[in-house]
Amino acid sequence: MMKIRVWIFLCLASLTTFAQVKPIYFYGNKIIADSTKATSYAVYGKLSSENVWVFKRYDLYNNLMQTGAYADSLLTIAQGKFDFYNYIADFNADNYENFKLKGNIIYKTQTGNFVNGMEEGKWLSFYPDGNILTLQNFEGGKANGKFISYNKYGKTMIEGTYKEGKMDGEWVFAKEKRKIVYHMDAIVSSTPIIKNK
Repeated sequence: MMKIRVWIFLCLASLTTFAQVKPIYFYGNKIIADSTKATSYAVYGKLSSENVWVFKRYDLYNNLMQTGAYADSLLTIAQGKFDFYNYIADFNADNYENFKLKGNIIYKTQTGNFVNGMEEGKWLSFYPDGNILTLQNFEGGKANGKFISYNKYGKTMIEGTYKEGKMDGEWVFAKEKRKIVYHMDAIVSSTPIIKNK
């Protein structure tokens, strides 16, 4: 616990562009007051020149887990670019993979923007080696527009479009060799993909 306090002090001391910097503690995703029960912690502070609270969250081993900004001091309205990080070992276990990156145990899992607390624009998720896993577009917090999922070699595996958070239009599933047409999440048709010789 002493190591965490020293780390927080160093972070606070280095953030000279902030008018105020505060540490907060988490148990899972819930903010708690007791630092001895924390599973992660964050430092945040208001930019002295703007009405924005910049936020960085770390695990108890000081590995960066999340960066972003909020439009309020209670950290309820996400605003601007966010990056999320996770353990490579967790990705490997969940996906039966064996990614290894020399000197790294954490990788960037996802990046995107929030406007007034809602996802907006292009969001990307990544494999541990940095290749794109998914590309998705959002409007007002709902999936809207193109969605593409790639395998670890960069080949398109799933491609389709969302409309107001629902699958809409033609979706192609490469692994299943199937084309499915949706209308607002309802399947209109499903046909096998047959390659011409």
